[in-house]
Amino acid sequence: MSTIKFQAPFDLLKLYNHPVINQISGFCDAIKQLEADDLVCAYHRARDLAPHRHARKKRYFVGHSGVTSSGEYSNRREEHLAIALWNATQERSPLRMPGGSPLHLLDYQLPLKARQGDKGVGKVDLFGVIDGAQPCVIELKIHPAGKGYGDTPLRAFLEALTYCAIVEANASDIAMEVFENCDIALTGNRPALVLMAPEEYWSVFVNHKKAGEWRPALLNLADRLAGSLGLESHFIALRNSGFNMGLNGQKPKLIEDCSLIHLADLF
Repeated sequence: MSTIKFQAPFDLLKLYNHPVINQISGFCDAIKQLEADDLVCAYHRARDLAPHRHARKKRYFVGHSGVTSSGEYSNRREEHLAIALWNATQERSPLRMPGGSPLHLLDYQLPLKARQGDKGVGKVDLFGVIDGAQPCVIELKIHPAGKGYGDTPLRAFLEALTYCAIVEANASDIAMEVFENCDIALTGNRPALVLMAPEEYWSVFVNHKKAGEWRPALLNLADRLAGSLGLESHFIALRNSGFNMGLNGQKPKLIEDCSLIHLADLF
C-alpha cells in the first residue's frame, strides 16, 4: 500500500498534486488512508489562507462570451466541454440534477488567483447555482483524446474541495457579483461540490483492474466529510454529452441532449 507522507493539517494544494493521488494503481489506497477530520482541518486552513481578488480590485466574473481563445487546434477539451455546457444553458433551459433540481451555470473558468504569486490556485471549471440559491463549484473532467487516463477521481475531488474552500472565503464578494450580474441571491457561504464527467471518463476508472474498489471508498469519504464539515458533494455522470469544439472563433456547442446521472446509478 502506498503511503501519503503528509502531517496534518494537510496543505490541500500540495495534497491533490501528490503523485500517489493521481496514480491509477494507488489512488484507491490513498482514499482509504485519508481521514475526514484531517481534511476538515485542511479545508479550514485553505479557507483561512485563501486569496482575495476584491482586495486587489479584481472581479470573479470577468465577462466571458462563450468563445474560447483556441485557434485551429486545441487539446483543451475539458475547457471546450465546460463552455459548451454553459452556452447550452444560456440558450435554453437549465440542466437538471438527478432528482430534478435545476442547475444554472453562471460562469466558466472562474478565476480564483488574486496575484501571480498564488501558486497552484487555478480556475473553477464551472460555477453554478442549484435550486436557484445554493452556490456550487463544478470540477469537470474528461477522458483525454490521446494516451493516458487523465486525472483520477480522487485528484479531481481534492482539487474541487480546495476551490470550495477558496470560494467560501470569498462568499460575500462572489454573492455580490452574482446578484449584480444574474439577479440571483445566493444562500449560505459554503458551496456544494460537484464532480462532473462524461460516462466514458467514469467507465475508464471503474473498469480498470488496477484502480481497485475506489468508488465506494470515495463516496464514503465524501459522506464523512458531509457529516463533519457540512459540505455537500455530488458525483455526476454526463450522458449524451457529445460536443463540437469551438475553434476559429466559433462557440463550443453540445450536439446531444445531455442529461445528468448520479455516479452511484451509472454502473
